Amino acid sequence: MSRITLISSLKQDELKKIEKLMTEIKFKTCKVPYGVDDEHRYDIDNLPYHFTIFATDKINQEELINLAKTINIGKIKLKVNKVFLKNSKYDSYILYLGIENNQKLKELQSLFYSKFPKEPYNPQNFKFHITLHIDKDYCLINNLQEKVLEVFEPFYLEVDKLILFDYPGEEITKFSLSNN
Repeated sequence: MSRITLISSLKQDELKKIEKLMTEIKFKTCKVPYGVDDEHRYDIDNLPYHFTIFATDKINQEELINLAKTINIGKIKLKVNKVFLKNSKYDSYILYLGIENNQKLKELQSLFYSKFPKEPYNPQNFKFHITLHIDKDYCLINNLQEKVLEVFEPFYLEVDKLILFDYPGEEITKFSLSNN
């Protein structure tokens, strides 16, 4: 069954903050996890840098869209405060930017979790993050982390729009966090 994912829509100046961290990286990175389409991961990675709010089965698309249209919480300001590695599925590693706990972000996620409960997106346990690269080569990703850490300083982002993607990457629609 295919999946849809609701992600942050970052403005160009905010994307530049993340891209700046990656300027010393001399190879193409990939945000698509292993297990999706391993032989074509780099080809299908057309998602912008983002953090995921929620994901569910495509069968829930219309219901999710209707729920997203009712959001009226305004901009969410959040702090990107760390760089870290994590073990992932299929013997891979993920390099992330960590996002400081944010109550407004958890409340937004709760709207979707209460309607489509999927444990990986339980706001009580979920750690918001921005994926920079996923790889099976630990030495490569560890070196990448070191390069990013050399230039990393905590920074703020403001989010006022969300994008719904047909995972792994065709945009379905956008939503404002304020229905004004």
